[in-house]
Amino acid sequence: MASPGLRHARILVDRVGPVILLAFAMLPGGSPGTLAQEPTIGKQPVVITADSLRHDERGGRTVATGNVQVTQGGRTVRADRVVYDRRAGRVTALGNVSIAEPGGETVFGDRVVLSEDLRDGVIERLRMLFPDGTRLAANGATRTGGRKTEMAKVVFSPCKLCEEDPTKAPLWRLKARRVIHDWKTRDIEYRDAWLEIYGLPVFYSPYFSHPDPTVERRSGFLAPTFGTGKQRGAWIMTPYYWRIGRDRDATVTPLISTQENPVLFMEYRERLERGAIFLRGSYTSASRPNPEVRPVFRDRSRGHFFGKIRYDIDKNWRFGVDGNWSADDTYLRRYDVANADSLKSSAWLEGFHGRNYTAFRLHHFQGLRIDDSYRTSPLVAPYIEHERFGATVPRLGRWHFGFSTANLTRWEGADSYRTTINLGWRLPHIHRPTGLSFVGKFDLFADGYYVAQVDRPAAAKFNGFAGRFHPVAEVEVRYPLVRELSNVRLVVEPRAALIGTTSDLNTSKIPNEDSIDFELDDANLFSANRYPGRDRVDDGSRFVYGVSAAFLGNRGGQSELFLGQSLRLSGSRDFARGSGLRNTMSDLVGRLRLNPGQYLDLVYRFRLDPANFRAQRNEVTTFAGVPALNISASYLLFESDEPGTDIPSREEMAFAVRSGVTKQWTIFGGSRWNLGDDAGNLNWQVGSQFNNECCTLRLSLGQSFTRDRDIRPSTNFLFRLGLKHLGQIGG
Repeated sequence: MASPGLRHARILVDRVGPVILLAFAMLPGGSPGTLAQEPTIGKQPVVITADSLRHDERGGRTVATGNVQVTQGGRTVRADRVVYDRRAGRVTALGNVSIAEPGGETVFGDRVVLSEDLRDGVIERLRMLFPDGTRLAANGATRTGGRKTEMAKVVFSPCKLCEEDPTKAPLWRLKARRVIHDWKTRDIEYRDAWLEIYGLPVFYSPYFSHPDPTVERRSGFLAPTFGTGKQRGAWIMTPYYWRIGRDRDATVTPLISTQENPVLFMEYRERLERGAIFLRGSYTSASRPNPEVRPVFRDRSRGHFFGKIRYDIDKNWRFGVDGNWSADDTYLRRYDVANADSLKSSAWLEGFHGRNYTAFRLHHFQGLRIDDSYRTSPLVAPYIEHERFGATVPRLGRWHFGFSTANLTRWEGADSYRTTINLGWRLPHIHRPTGLSFVGKFDLFADGYYVAQVDRPAAAKFNGFAGRFHPVAEVEVRYPLVRELSNVRLVVEPRAALIGTTSDLNTSKIPNEDSIDFELDDANLFSANRYPGRDRVDDGSRFVYGVSAAFLGNRGGQSELFLGQSLRLSGSRDFARGSGLRNTMSDLVGRLRLNPGQYLDLVYRFRLDPANFRAQRNEVTTFAGVPALNISASYLLFESDEPGTDIPSREEMAFAVRSGVTKQWTIFGGSRWNLGDDAGNLNWQVGSQFNNECCTLRLSLGQSFTRDRDIRPSTNFLFRLGLKHLGQIGG
């Protein structure tokens, strides 16, 4: 193995095997007999490992055989035999040749002839494997300039080959007479390309290009989507993606249809060092065929804007903006942007300092229902909130302080300016021998208002100051009981509370802005003020009681039941109809959850009239099944106390079913019904979806029966085909 030529090399012998590391000592312009400080071939050092090595100094050839590995920079060549011809400046690799590229790709070939810097060369019977498993094969390839590889008779596919018959055509592949792969721009260009599905040609293009599989983002046109519908007719969307920089991008998508004017959709995203910006919007010039559609602008313009900004100023402060706006009531639903009946825009600044919290907020609301008017929608500017919590002192509890102010103004209607101050105290205690838990609470509230144009029943509008000052005292007791039962643990916890404050705290001089949407349920039964805001107060005194029981499985899974009720001892009864609190005895509220394992999760929430146990509200949501077949369903029943109430009765049901027929194929379906007044089907959909490592196919058929001004019932058929690296075809 030794030869005179080895005096021009540095040789290291591995002690654990007959592997020789040879670092060639030739620099550009060097001469035999000189040993360079940094051994190189060409411009970079090279290391060769092999089972055996033979060097011919006179012929200028070095031959390595047996598990040969040649490494230079970030590129590694492996082969059964490698011949380095120093005079010709050529490296020839034979037998099971593979080249690991710096970008992560691996190139295979039967015979490879490379330049001495391993950048250029010729490869016979090339195969290329990208990091994500995508494959490319060609009869031969030539790489020049260390940048472009030109290949002949090429096949490209990210689909896995059939294990039983690797010669079988994959799900899809691209075939081309000639392909150029640019290693710098990461583009793959095809000449005379055919798209084949299971070996059958379905699409031809004289020229086609796409980024190679190592590219995550690239500017350019995305695959178009197509569709048809009753309102828009046939339509096409062709998105253009713009990669503005590493931390920002934008997408512009025109929608062109046969029955309506074009619509332009736009999206912008930017990632900041401490936050992010997301902007979306659209615009069209389209008629409003139904005069009941209330426009914000009086011309033909329609569109929308959704924006979100988040930014962390420092470790204590952060701010955000959420802007949502639509040019008219029905635009968002007509163009499938969003299914909303109101929009909320906010700007806020939040501060966190230990236990303390401070917030400044602005809110604007846009109603999209037929009876909403922007002139009567409130602008909340500002809403300020501050809370401070003291440290817990043993046996003495802890104090807390709260301050909030909310200013609401309108073009038409009542204006309200509120300031609230709250000083409170909490004292928890657990009786160690028995486990009995006590919590004592005491709060002082002061609410001050200045209001204008407040409507009052059988009285003139009120303008001026109003307010209230009241204490709230509460004592709550819990007694958890635990018992082991075979493979489950039973936990029963009776719970009771006595809550009291002064009576007659609500007055018609204070408009109800933040406490309209109220209903008794298991979540707020034990709250001191069961109204969601401060404009209305749960006054008087009451006794609240309930019990919960839970079965906790030692191997996972649980089931629980809660029942509770309140008894009003004193105070007003000015709760809204349908709230469940109109009588001395409140409705009986409860929650049942069955979750014995990962294949069943059922939640049943209810509210019953204590006089006849008639359901005033039933709400059921459930998920059941295994991946091969699962069902989700929901049912809602809400009964008003009296006819003519502002909160109408409601009953509806929805379900969805999904079945994984195979690992790749899934079928699904679902529907939603109105079971109350004007009963009938609201919508339904059925379809199937195919997913594997290289393709996504979705087929669905659905129908919507919604009718609202210029939104009419319609039937939609969807076909979407997504090919990995090539985007989506269909709509």
